[in-house]
Amino acid sequence: MERFNERGMLIIPNPAKEAESTERILVVCRLFCPQGHNLINDRAVFNGYPGILIKVVKGSNQGLVALSPIYGSRARIALDIDLEEGEIVNLHCPVCDTQLPVHSPCSCGADLVAFFATRAPDFTDCVAICNRVGCKNSHILINDEVISLSMIDAF
Repeated sequence: MERFNERGMLIIPNPAKEAESTERILVVCRLFCPQGHNLINDRAVFNGYPGILIKVVKGSNQGLVALSPIYGSRARIALDIDLEEGEIVNLHCPVCDTQLPVHSPCSCGADLVAFFATRAPDFTDCVAICNRVGCKNSHILINDEVISLSMIDAF
């Protein structure tokens, strides 16, 4: 694999390539904060899909983080903030600064934070991700049923 292109620019592999190894993928196309603001934003694109843009707050530091909308992908891009594995952060809407609500405790000791599938907040239709940097726990709820990666090929 080449490290630089013909102009001398560094070639960085697409972090979303891991999702291409399966025949089917699940892409989140709409997510909202509790106030109804859309969190899907094309400021960061993952494998052709607009990312999930959130504001991350840790102490007095804050910045934007784009998460991959591809379920199972752990890709993220931190803008304006440095994240360290294992730290717990607060997640906010980048538009209204409302802190995203806790869905449930995570098995790692942090919290699973809810992103809503509809403008009206509904914990039975949401995506929940852990607020500990690097924790792999997350799930999607549709009509209060947890969707797992193994179920994607069954759709």
